[in-house]
Amino acid sequence: MRTRFSQRPISHLRSRLRRQVSNSIRPRPFNNPFSTILTPETSQASVPVGLNGSFSLIIHHPPRPSAVSPILVHLPRGPLDLPIPPPPLAPLARAANATVVSLDYRLSASAQYPTPVHDVAAGYDWVVKHLVHGSAAHNGWQSPGTRLAPVAVCGELLGGSLAAMLALTECHAHKSGSIKALVLGAPVVDWTAMYAVTSISTAEDTTTPGDQQQATSDSTPITKPKPSKRKPPHADSWLTHASNPLLSASTLLQARDALFAKPEHYHDPFASPLLFFRTASSDIPLPENILAAYFASSAPAASADSPEATAAFLKPRRAHRRYPPLGSGLLLPRTRIDVGAGSVLRDQGVELAEAMRRSWMRYGGRGAGTGRGGSPEREDGQGEGEENVQLRVVEGEGLWGEEELVGVGRWVAETLGRGEARHRRDSL
Repeated sequence: MRTRFSQRPISHLRSRLRRQVSNSIRPRPFNNPFSTILTPETSQASVPVGLNGSFSLIIHHPPRPSAVSPILVHLPRGPLDLPIPPPPLAPLARAANATVVSLDYRLSASAQYPTPVHDVAAGYDWVVKHLVHGSAAHNGWQSPGTRLAPVAVCGELLGGSLAAMLALTECHAHKSGSIKALVLGAPVVDWTAMYAVTSISTAEDTTTPGDQQQATSDSTPITKPKPSKRKPPHADSWLTHASNPLLSASTLLQARDALFAKPEHYHDPFASPLLFFRTASSDIPLPENILAAYFASSAPAASADSPEATAAFLKPRRAHRRYPPLGSGLLLPRTRIDVGAGSVLRDQGVELAEAMRRSWMRYGGRGAGTGRGGSPEREDGQGEGEENVQLRVVEGEGLWGEEELVGVGRWVAETLGRGEARHRRDSL
């Protein structure tokens, strides 16, 4: 006798199969056996750094996770005693709809450079292994031809220095997990440009007409010089805003003395990323016994503490460097740099933007090729440089608050979204 089966069990199995398939492909927040869940929105993980201990990172999950939700590596401000606390990162994750990974790198008088460089490099490797590659396979997202999540980096102040270092060295053109976007806020990108300010002066002439008349009566007549065609000197932001109460020149100089064991360490491009594009702003200081011998053999009026001697040792002639180097396979990330008009760090951010734009203008932001010498300037280079490297000069010191972080998140989402759209268009 042949058994007859009803259609209900079959339809039930079909609906159950649909639910199983739907659950298997539905994006879920990252969960890894190496991490500890703090809240439904955040997790924490410990990252070992070879034989040099470990540090922790905090993962803020996106509100609407998907297989291609961006991964945004965040580098905190660092150990600067500022009256304004850093803003929370939850609005950044929501604005970018990204997995925000904040690296709590070690940096103090007992954990000096290059410890934070090693921590950030180890943290980036962890992100690539467990989030860019690991999360796709762990959550069932990965399939043949799947596009992995794009990676961006952001940071301000000392974190901006480390973010620039990481982005400029991990921006491979054809490598999964390479950094495609970079956002900096008031970054410290050249420790070698800092010098002690003993007197504050501005580029404006504050001499009154009475002072000029008194000076004329007490001295011999002076022939008026011919007008010069040269442009007036640029107002140095380090000198002009050295006494800024929020972030002063002395605060950064004290931080440099505490965070670097030797001057050689802050003359390294990994500590001063602007040195990827040019030589240092100052020479490595000579030992005091050599300085004393030098000034003893020079003119009697010269001394190691004189302004002329300081200028001679702090301002060598700077030369441009090609970056990315030939044959490196690097492609500069799309970048946004925020600087404050009243910040001592304004000039550093502006110069970094100009150097990166110059690289786009001359070499297309690439380190492709193996030949020697430079490349001719591209006809569309200037527009391409300004498009790929945006500079925003804002009022005040340029530090990020919650509103600024939301703007950073939206810029990252838009920039990486354009990159994904370009990738899909090129693959058609």
